[in-house]
Amino acid sequence: ATAPADLALARTQRYVSQAAAGNSAAFEALVKEHYQRVLRFQMKWVRNQADAQELAQETFFAAWKKIGSFRQECQFSTWLLGIALNLARNHRNRGPAKHEAELPDDEHLESLLGSGAAPPDQVQERQTLTALDRALARLPADMREVTVLVRLEGMALQDVADLLEVPLGTVKSRLSRGRAQLALDLKAYLE
Repeated sequence: ATAPADLALARTQRYVSQAAAGNSAAFEALVKEHYQRVLRFQMKWVRNQADAQELAQETFFAAWKKIGSFRQECQFSTWLLGIALNLARNHRNRGPAKHEAELPDDEHLESLLGSGAAPPDQVQERQTLTALDRALARLPADMREVTVLVRLEGMALQDVADLLEVPLGTVKSRLSRGRAQLALDLKAYLE
């Protein structure tokens, strides 16, 4: 039996091939498949929903223009997040005020948490998420990139190294240092 992940990968590869040949419906399928992940990724970088939505759209626009150059040497999602990361970096570099951490409002955090937890648990989770968001914002950019890509996006270390064009050892070092800094910053919430 073929695993669902293998079927999803084959479907994505088929859509990529069709999109590269100019099939806009296949590209729309890729957008539907990956939009939420790209949007969440952008939210982690720009901390502003409107900017994140704009950057997510820019990501797919750039991907559509470049789809013919995608060589499938890595997963489509890795390639797509590379585009998203470059756009997020450019956005942050446009102006210092743009990259100030804008923490999600209570309504947004509640929607992330869902309604499954009891109210006291939701308050604790909200405080923890806010603390995590602040701690991530305080990390140096290189450590934050690696931490977000590996820990929050679930990317493999080698994929992150390829995406950032740095040695694997550098990724491991940045991840270790980022993890240590987060642990220090979140110590009060973890006790």
